[in-house]
Order: sequence, then structure tokens, then C-alpha cells
Amino acid sequence: MSMIETAIFYTALYVMLFASVFWFTVFFTTKSKAKKSFVRPLTLIVPTYNKAGFIRQCIGSLLNQKMANGEYYPLKVMVVDDGSTDNTGQIVKDIKDSRIGYIKKKNGGKASAVNHGLKFVKTEYFGFIDSDTCLSENAIENMMKHFPEADCVTAAIKPLKAYNTIEKLQKIEYVIASFTRKLMANINALYYTPAFALYKTNIIRNLGGFDEKNITEDLEIGLRLQKYGYKISNSIDDFAYTIVPQNFRELFNQRMRWYRGYIHNTCAYKDMFFSRKYSSLGMFVLPLQYILLALTIPLLILAAYDTGLSLFRQVMDVFIVDFDFGYIASTSKVSFITSTTLFWILLLSAFFLMIKFSQQHVHENISKVDYIIYLLVYPFINILLWISAFVLEIVGTERKW
Repeated sequence: MSMIETAIFYTALYVMLFASVFWFTVFFTTKSKAKKSFVRPLTLIVPTYNKAGFIRQCIGSLLNQKMANGEYYPLKVMVVDDGSTDNTGQIVKDIKDSRIGYIKKKNGGKASAVNHGLKFVKTEYFGFIDSDTCLSENAIENMMKHFPEADCVTAAIKPLKAYNTIEKLQKIEYVIASFTRKLMANINALYYTPAFALYKTNIIRNLGGFDEKNITEDLEIGLRLQKYGYKISNSIDDFAYTIVPQNFRELFNQRMRWYRGYIHNTCAYKDMFFSRKYSSLGMFVLPLQYILLALTIPLLILAAYDTGLSLFRQVMDVFIVDFDFGYIASTSKVSFITSTTLFWILLLSAFFLMIKFSQQHVHENISKVDYIIYLLVYPFINILLWISAFVLEIVGTERKW
């Protein structure tokens, strides 16, 4: 192993150990306090575009939000149709409920639709939910308990269904993400608000609303809230169920938007990195993603190279001795375990522990087969997706929704 490989290997081990100790410390030393009931009228904005196949289910989950006393939560649903060309609008109009409002505008993107709806919000609190997402029954009441101490509250996100392999891999990923968001919220380091979140209306208005030119407006608004000292909380026991990509092509397109949006927004907020002003978020959470990518990407390449070279040499040895496997067994130590592959074994072991903790706290069942597939396949897929995102950013291709 060269000096460069050695340096990367031990640096990666140190970072992985440090990160593991940090998050385990957060997990064991921070406990959620019981929240008091906090019921306030709420407006839920539903930006939608050509979601005729799901909009009814989304709205139904909002109208059916219950409180502990069995009554419906006092809310208004405002559907903002962002220029749909299918019958989404007609489906919404056919739902006869006085709590629903419908607005149609020219197509301008999700952030544009949310900002348009925000103009008509009259309640102190509001939220917006993707129109391909629905909520667990008591999510609103439980999330509202985090106010008024919090300025924004997020829920745990789960796939609505997970039938094929791609969906099952994402199911595990979402479980881990929901758990880590809770850990980040415990140290006030949560910086994105995916799929569904609740906000204090005046704060978002004072911040100028959502960035309409941004392909990941939920990440941008989270960073902006943190930059100006606002608190983002998380309710891990309440779920937003969302439709996830069903094949690799859909997954690739989604992740290019997410990852390129992450690169773009973190560069825009680079002054938050390593800033003591933002405590754990600035000094640890934000830099960690890039540090891990900077270490794992070369290790992935080195692992593939070392393992491939070792395999090639073993195959050549077989040909040289004319397939005398008895001689090879007596004279050689066949091993494909290199320093870099050892790192991946350790990393996957850490992943396994994270999945187990996440599964217990997000209340999700994961089969042993899905565990194995995820551990062996998904980390490599994810790193390749990150590499693709960096390449597209460097080349300068257009960022697309």
C-alpha cells in the first residue's frame, strides 16, 4: 500500500470513528421531552402539477387529520395548481369540503406555487406538502406540539410503497435519513425540510419566501432558517408517506436534482462551514458530508482497483500452472482482502448498526435479504451517483427539476 493509500485509509478510519462516537454521544445524551398540546389553526399548501393519480389521496390524508380527543384538526387545505394539463383541478373541485381552497396559476415550479399560496395564508402557522405525499393520521397535532419553541417542524419520511428492489433500497435509506434528522434536530443542526414541514408564517414571509430558482427549495430554506438563527425541530413518530422512484432511471434523475441542489446550496452558504456561530451544524454536520465523500470516493476506486488486480493475478497464476489447483492451494495465500476492502467491511458494519438503530426508532420492518442487498450494493450506487452529480456540476449542464 502506497503512502497516499495509507494516508487516505487511516484518515477515513479516524473520521468514521469520530463521526460514530459523535452521533452515539448525541443519541445517548439527548432525550426528547414530553410536549404539551398546542392546537392552532393551520393552513396547508399543496403545490401540484399533473398529479391526478394521487391528489385525492394526498388531500384525504390532510382532511382526516385527527386530534387526541377524536375531533378533526382545525385546518384549511389550499391546493395551488401550477398549470396542470391533466384533470388534477377537476378532481380537487369534485371534493366537496369547505376546508379546501383551489387556485390555478401558470407553471412556474413548486417554490413559485408555494409562494403564490403563501400570499393568501391568514393563519399564524402554515405548512406545505408535496402532492405525491400523504400523512399519518395524527401527524399535524403531534408536530404542532413542537411550537412555539421551534420555528419549523419536520416529520419522518417513508416510501408509500416498497415492492421492487429499487424501492426497498430507498426504504432503508429513508429510515436512516429520518433517524439522522432526529439526531441533528437534537443538537439544532437540522438544515433541510423535505416533502412536508410546518412553519411560522411570518418568519417565512420575512425571509422572502421560498427560492423560486432553486431546484431544492426545501434544502435552501432550511439553510436560510439556520443562517438567521431559527430552530428546526423534528417529530420522528409522525410520518409523511411519499412516492419514490420505481426504477434506476427515475432514481438517477431524482438524485441528480437532490445532489446537485445540495452542492449548489452548500456552496451558496459556504460561510456557515467551520463557523463557530453555527455550533455543531457549522463545525461538524455540514463539513462532514464533503469530508466523507472526499475520502470514500478515492477508497471506492482503490478498492475496485486492488480487488480487481488481486483477482487478475490469481487467474493468471491458474493459467501459469496449467490449472493445478492443488499446487496453488499449497503455495499461495489466496486473498482478496486488501486495506481498502477492509475499510469497506468496517464501513458496512457501521451502516448495519445505524440501520438497526434507525429501524427501531422509525418503527419500520426490514427483511434480512433487504439488509444484505442494501449493505452490499447501495453504498456503491450512492457514491457513483455523487460522482455523477459532481461531474455534471463541473461540466456545467443545466440543473433540472
